[in-house]
Amino acid sequence: MNYIERAIETSMRHVCISAPSDPAARGLVRENAVIAITGAFSVSSKTVIQRHLDLNRESVNKLINRLKKKGVISVHPTFANTDRSFITLTSFGIREAELLLNRELNLRSDVSRVNERNLIHDLSVQLIVLKLAKAKKISGFATERDLAIQLEHRGNDPRLVDALVVDANTGSKIAIEMEASNSKNKNNGDIRRRILTKYLEELESNDGLYEFVHMYSHRQRFLTQIEKAHTRIFDSRSSPFSSSQQRLLLDSIKFKSSECSLIYELMFNSKRQLSDENGAATNKMNYIEQLAELEKLAKNTQDRVIEIRLNGFRDAGKALGILE
Repeated sequence: MNYIERAIETSMRHVCISAPSDPAARGLVRENAVIAITGAFSVSSKTVIQRHLDLNRESVNKLINRLKKKGVISVHPTFANTDRSFITLTSFGIREAELLLNRELNLRSDVSRVNERNLIHDLSVQLIVLKLAKAKKISGFATERDLAIQLEHRGNDPRLVDALVVDANTGSKIAIEMEASNSKNKNNGDIRRRILTKYLEELESNDGLYEFVHMYSHRQRFLTQIEKAHTRIFDSRSSPFSSSQQRLLLDSIKFKSSECSLIYELMFNSKRQLSDENGAATNKMNYIEQLAELEKLAKNTQDRVIEIRLNGFRDAGKALGILE
């Protein structure tokens, strides 16, 4: 069993949990979930943990502080995400995570190894993977770091994707790709052509890393730009892809635009209220007002993009505990 297969096999341990009725046991289960998640992804945040464990902000703060006192995790200040901080494991925490996940993680407690420029992108990937895991839509996952460790050229390997998940129903392996900016999209056909070539190599191979590619973003227009770029490449007379290859790519690449608003609200919205103590009532009122406006707009326009935004906005409201 190679490193990726081992990562997929053990990834769901202590990540997908059912909270026991006993408070002491419930606290331990939640602590183990934080350790396992941070170990699997190498970094996490309060927002990701809060959403995955269905906690309010006060409870997640207490949970994180408890793990800090035990010397398991460290919380580092940053301006790179809306939490203004990120979570890593200490040396002791890494050993605990390896015991929980029953595999070697090849992690170090050196925080300088965290690339803060990619932090919000990496946390967005984590948000989606954990949402799929919680909904039992996947049976396992491997992170980009897992892939990098396994593949020969490490971080420069062209086969790297943001994450790899296994569909719980079909067993198909799906590449997760997160577009946090449009630098590779607008008026950049050469880059998209190279990315399509990378996908095609895996999709055509009998032992490819994945069979489908699911693309996510916090912006609907980023996904639309990618889709249009693909169309331009396929329609071009100088297209490097045959008709059968084009059909394979079209059938295998799925754009998950329904998650755009959720990713934006939890990862990119700097105005999102984090504290449970101050302004909670005002925050809820503002959310309800915005929701009513979106619902009215969706009803009057029948616009598919507005409906997608509305669905994501509702999901964000549930994640924040505003909606049931």
